[in-house]
Amino acid sequence: MSILDFHSSITLVLRYALLLILSLWLNASCEDAISLDLPTSDSRLVIDALLGYNENNGNPIISGSVKLTLTAPFLAEEVPPALNGSVTIIDEETGQSYDLTESQPGIFGINFPEFEFNRDYTLMVSHKNQVYTATQQMYHSPTIDDVTQGDGFLFEEDETEVVVSFTDIPGEQNHYLFSFGFSNFLVVDDEFFQDAQLTFSYFYEDVVPGDLLSITIFGIDKDFANYANLALVQSGEDTGDGPFSVPPANIRGNIINTTNHNNAPFGYFAISEFDTKLLTVE
Repeated sequence: MSILDFHSSITLVLRYALLLILSLWLNASCEDAISLDLPTSDSRLVIDALLGYNENNGNPIISGSVKLTLTAPFLAEEVPPALNGSVTIIDEETGQSYDLTESQPGIFGINFPEFEFNRDYTLMVSHKNQVYTATQQMYHSPTIDDVTQGDGFLFEEDETEVVVSFTDIPGEQNHYLFSFGFSNFLVVDDEFFQDAQLTFSYFYEDVVPGDLLSITIFGIDKDFANYANLALVQSGEDTGDGPFSVPPANIRGNIINTTNHNNAPFGYFAISEFDTKLLTVE
């Protein structure tokens, strides 16, 4: 028997097998629900730690939290929190440690330090006898110059246009992350508008007059910009809880496992100055 004959025989057998499976499935689907026994793998820790800072005229505001979750099996309806963990932020210049308080299961958002520029901060997470760390500095962000409602649309006439203007931080290459609320994000770099003002439109769906929109800009580094772009592409930019709530496949963040290098977590640690503008839909 030649290789071609063998291949044809295998193909014929597979066709009959598929027809048999399809027939059995159709008969069963008319009577009983099908229970899929999907393959599972060991859960991995996910560390979502984007922290924002605003000077707020001498009354600093710290936003964000360190969120610990576990990877879930495919088609799982909920992402489980990582319980019994601890989170500490260390000011590397002073050596002072800040143990964060868990406000909800797996969410640590209380007792942050007052972040300063040009200073290293180390995130240290302990979970199941393993220690995870990352060290970052805080990045500057510009202020948003203006936010107005336009009357244009991108695809459908019932979309709401919001026109955003901001001015690039001069003298350096910059990357920015915009949050438009409703788990919508946009990564921007200043390659084509260095040291200049940029005005662009963002289009909302399913908003109505009276809705309050929150537009926020974060200053981020190139590594986080690359990570965020890949996460947005893989998530389709609409996961319900945002593109950073589910670990994107094959994307390594900046957090390492110092106990077991073969068990790296998913996620990212970033500290950013931010600015926010609010707009009420007319």
